[in-house]
Amino acid sequence: MKKYFAVYMILATLLLAGFLLYACVLNAVPERGIDVVSVNEITRQAALYWETPDLLSGADFAYRFAVIDNEGNVRYKSGEDMPESLPAAVRRGFLPMDVTVDGAAMGKALIEASPAGAAEQAREKLANAALNAFILLCALNFVFLLVLHTALVKPFKQLEVFAHKITTGRLDEPLPMDKNNIFGLFTQSFDVMRASLLEERQNRLKAERAKKELIASLSHDIKTPVTSIRLISELLQAGTANASMLEKLGTIEMKADQINRLMNNMLHSALEELGELNVNPVSVESGVLRGLFSAADHLEKIRAGDIPDCLIELDAARMEQVIGNIVTNSYKYAGTDITISFMIDGGLLQADVSDYGSGVEPEALELVTTKFYRGENAKALQKEGEGLGLYIAKLLMEKMGGGLEAHNHANGFMIRLLLRLSR
Repeated sequence: MKKYFAVYMILATLLLAGFLLYACVLNAVPERGIDVVSVNEITRQAALYWETPDLLSGADFAYRFAVIDNEGNVRYKSGEDMPESLPAAVRRGFLPMDVTVDGAAMGKALIEASPAGAAEQAREKLANAALNAFILLCALNFVFLLVLHTALVKPFKQLEVFAHKITTGRLDEPLPMDKNNIFGLFTQSFDVMRASLLEERQNRLKAERAKKELIASLSHDIKTPVTSIRLISELLQAGTANASMLEKLGTIEMKADQINRLMNNMLHSALEELGELNVNPVSVESGVLRGLFSAADHLEKIRAGDIPDCLIELDAARMEQVIGNIVTNSYKYAGTDITISFMIDGGLLQADVSDYGSGVEPEALELVTTKFYRGENAKALQKEGEGLGLYIAKLLMEKMGGGLEAHNHANGFMIRLLLRLSR
C-alpha cells in the first residue's frame, strides 16, 4: 500500500508545483504603461489614410487597432479578432481615440493599448489553468481511491464477512484467495484457521457420537443381566416361604426394576441424540389409555375419570413408557393418590394427571421437562434419578404429534398430556 500512496503523493506534488510555477510566471510579467507617442501615431495615420485605409496595413505600429466611422462601419482591422464596435472594444479594454480629418471627427481608432486587457487575459488563462489542475487532481484522487478500495477496502470487507461466518459456525466455505491481495498472507492464515476449526469440530462431533453410541450400547447390554436378576428373584420368591428371605428378594427385584428404568432412560436419551428414537403413532380408540394407566399403577393409587370416546394418534409402546415415567415420579416425590381427568380441547384429547404432594417451585416448572434437571424437592428427599424421565416423556409426546406440560394446582402438581385426535 505504501507504493500506491507514494505514487499518488508524487503526482499530486508535481501537479501543484506546475500550477504554482505558472502563477508565478504570470505575476512576474511586468505591466507596461501606454505609449502615448505610438497611440498618437496610430490616430494620425488613420486620419491621413481615412479615404484609403488599406494603406495602413503596410505600416509597422506598436499596437493592434481597428478603425470605425461614426455610423459604426469598420474601415480597417489589423487582425481578425479586433472588435467591430465601440461597446465591444470597451469591454475588452481597448482605448478609443477620435480620428479627426480637417478638424472634423470622422470616427474612432480602437487601440489595444490598455494594460487592463492584458491583465484580464492573464487572469482568464490563470483561471483556466486552475480549473484544469483541479480536474486533473480530482481524476487523480478518483483513481487513487479506486485503487485504495480495490487493494485495501474490498479485501478487508471480505475478511469481515469471513470472520462473521466463522463466528456463526459456517466453516465449510473457504476464503477466496487473490495473489494481488494486500492481505495475502493474512488471508491464507485465516483460511488455515478455518480448516483447522472445521477439522476440530468434525472430530469433536465424531467423538460425541461415539460416546453416545457407547452409552446406548452399554445401556442395552446392561438390561439383559438386570432382567435375568429380576426373573431369578421372582423364581426364588415363588420357591420360599421365609419372610426374611422374601423381603430381601423383594428388595432385589425392586432395585432391578429401578436399574431397568434408569437404563431405559439413558438408552432413549442416547438414541434421541443420535436421531434413532423412533415413534410410530397409529389411530386407536381413546379407551386404550385406561389399560395403559392401570398397567403402570403398581401401588393402586390412580383414580381415573371417564374418557371421551374418540380416535387418537398413539404409539402404544411409547405411551406406556410416558405414563410409566409420570406415575413413577408421582410415587417417588408425592406418594399420594393420583387423579386423572380427560377432556377434548380443539383437536386434542387432554389428560390431566394430578397428585397432591408439595408441587414444584414456580420458577422450576419450565425446567422439570429439560434434560438432567432435578428440582430442590428431589435433592432434599435424596431420591435417586437422572432427571431424564419427564424429558423423555415430553419428547415422545411431541413425536406423537401432541405435547406435555407441567403445572402446579391448588393442592399439588399436575402433568397435562396432549394427544392428537385422528383426522
